[in-house]
Amino acid sequence: MARGRRRLGAVLTQDLLAVLGELAGTASPHGGERALAESFVRFASARWPFIDWQVRRLDGNAASVLATVLGEADRRVDGHVGGAASPRPADVVLYSHLDTSLTGDPGPDAAITGRTDTPAPFQVSGDTVSGFGLGVAKAPAAAAVTGFVRAAKPGTQLLLAARGTHRTDWGPHALTGVGEYLGAFPPPRAAVVAKGGPPGVLRQEPAALYLRVRLTGAWGPLMLYPNGGLLARAGDLLAAVSGWGASYTAHRTDPARQDGASFGLGALRAGSPAKSDLAPAALELYCYLVLPGPVVPGEAAASLRAALDGATVDEMLLGNGPATPGDAPIVRTATDAYESEFPAAAPITGWTGSTDGVVFRAAGVPTARLGPRPLGGGADPRVDTFSVPELARWARVYERLISDSCIS
Repeated sequence: MARGRRRLGAVLTQDLLAVLGELAGTASPHGGERALAESFVRFASARWPFIDWQVRRLDGNAASVLATVLGEADRRVDGHVGGAASPRPADVVLYSHLDTSLTGDPGPDAAITGRTDTPAPFQVSGDTVSGFGLGVAKAPAAAAVTGFVRAAKPGTQLLLAARGTHRTDWGPHALTGVGEYLGAFPPPRAAVVAKGGPPGVLRQEPAALYLRVRLTGAWGPLMLYPNGGLLARAGDLLAAVSGWGASYTAHRTDPARQDGASFGLGALRAGSPAKSDLAPAALELYCYLVLPGPVVPGEAAASLRAALDGATVDEMLLGNGPATPGDAPIVRTATDAYESEFPAAAPITGWTGSTDGVVFRAAGVPTARLGPRPLGGGADPRVDTFSVPELARWARVYERLISDSCIS
């Protein structure tokens, strides 16, 4: 019996490492996931042909992966697994995403990372794996895929979605993988978000917003603006917006809730580095705000606008959903699955990470979030390191969660 358990554990680890290698082997920047989606579906279809694997194409080069475990009623008349997922609501969708926050290309990433070298490639070293983009999505996604295929429960789905990381060009909202899924299929009866978080199960995540503050003035040669023009006001603007953020988020964390509030400055833009002898006519400051949700759209922007003199403030609401009740079946099942591998977690408070779990909840889908976090202490913050045995434990958590899910 012990030998059988060891063999099953070895197969799990082999599957997990194979999935990690596939996910880490192809770049998948936000909106550019198609190459990875197509290669992963080829890999998964060959390895697990009893599951229906699809590439869900969005606009441009964006694409998601959708896997469905079909029951007999969902199979084609000729006996082959269908090429389209069942139109009936999934009992549970296990969700993670394909895209990474950074692109992996040091050119566009340097403005954030300050580095011009290429991140180290994916590698396995003893009981650890390391690579670019593992922490934000790909390691939790690998554990989710492995657990999902081991459970292979009819009526369940796995979604590795396009555009799962927060991003905007301040134009019309680009369609996300979760948005495409919810638009194409009936809402699932429950959702599980496989992404790193605090120990335990999250059933509340904060609303997330981007804020853009814009000052305008005249432009011209700096010889006409000895004080620097608008840029001379940057320090006062940063101080004023920072002060507003601290005040606006103060005392919003409720110890009875899991989600919290935070505010930060993310980007400052003005002028041209190639023409620094000209004073710019626009100064823009970009900020990120999370609040216990749901929030009233436009309320934060109006408050910041009132606190500033002559500035334009725009708001982009990224996610704004209610909490899932603590006694929801998916929360109870997720908690039991978590505690089958890890010690019972302390109550979660003040969590300020927001994912597409908020979008599922806004669509009326009971949602739980839980997942692995990387080991700390790496020399390159772009490269995440995970314990393989711990990822295997998470795969068993997701397997049990899917196997035991019963949505009433």
